[in-house]
Amino acid sequence: MIYVIIPVHNRKHYTRECLRCLHEQVYKDIRVIVVDDGSTDGTTELIKEEFPEVTVLHGDGNLWWTKAINMGVSYAIKQSTDTSTDAILTLNDDLLIKPDYIEKLASFFMQNQPCLVGSPVVDVKNHNYLEYAGTTCNYYSAKWKSNAKIFHNNYDELKSKSSLLPSDDLSGRGTLIPMSFFCQQGLYDERNFPHYMADIELSVRARKSGYNLFVVTDSLVYNYMDATRNKRQSWDVFIKGFVSFKSPNYLRSRYIFAVRHTPLRQVFFLLDLSRMIFGFVKNKNETATL
Repeated sequence: MIYVIIPVHNRKHYTRECLRCLHEQVYKDIRVIVVDDGSTDGTTELIKEEFPEVTVLHGDGNLWWTKAINMGVSYAIKQSTDTSTDAILTLNDDLLIKPDYIEKLASFFMQNQPCLVGSPVVDVKNHNYLEYAGTTCNYYSAKWKSNAKIFHNNYDELKSKSSLLPSDDLSGRGTLIPMSFFCQQGLYDERNFPHYMADIELSVRARKSGYNLFVVTDSLVYNYMDATRNKRQSWDVFIKGFVSFKSPNYLRSRYIFAVRHTPLRQVFFLLDLSRMIFGFVKNKNETATL
C-alpha cells in the first residue's frame, strides 16, 4: 500500500485537480490522505463531495508543511497492516501527474530497495522546462548544484540522456519513501525545519543511513510554478526571510542543517549564507538589465 500525503490550505482549485489525477491512477493500491490545515474556502467540503474515498485530517492553520506531513505520516503508520512493505508518497496540491505516474515510481522503488525515489519537476505551462531533477552538494564548500541545470533545464534533453539520476537529497514534491524508514528513524523534524528544508533534511538523513536517493526520469510531476515562485523580491523581504520560518532563507534551519550534516559545520553555514546573498544580488542585477 502506498499512502499519499498532501498538505493543503485554501487552494481548493489546485486540490481538486491534484485529486483528480490521483483518482485516475493506473496503480490502485493507494490511499490518499489530505491534511487540511484550517482552510476556509470549502476545501474539506469539496473533497467530501467529489472524492469521498479520500481521508481528510484537520489542522488549525498553524501546522505549516512539516507538521501537516507528519500528521499524515503518523496516521498512515497507524492504519498500515505492514509497515515493512508499505510506503509514503509526499505530494503538494499544486502538482499534476499522469495516470501511470505512481505505477512507474512504485515499480522502480520496489525493485531497488533500500531507496527513496523522487520525481523530476516540470512547468505545467511548459512541459519541457525542467525545474528540478535532484541535486549534488559539496558539503565542504556549500555549493549546491542543480541537476536540472546540467541538462539546461530541458526535460527532453534529460530524457534522451538518462533514465535515472542519483541525488544527494530529494524534495517533497513527489518522493516515495519506505514507511519502515519513518518507523526506524523518526518523522520529519518539525521543530527545526517547520516549513522549508524538512524534506531535504530527511532525505539526507536517509542517505546517511544507507538509503540510495534517485530521481526517475519518466515519473515526472507538473508544477504550477506561478503558485509557489516569487520572481521579484526586495532587499527588505530577502533580509526579513532570515528570521522567518516561512522563508527558504530562514537562517536557524540552515544553521541546524549545517551543524547536523556537514563536516565543517559553521564554515559551511557561512559559505551557504554568502552564496545566498551572492545569488540574490546576481538575480537583482539580471532583472535590472532586462
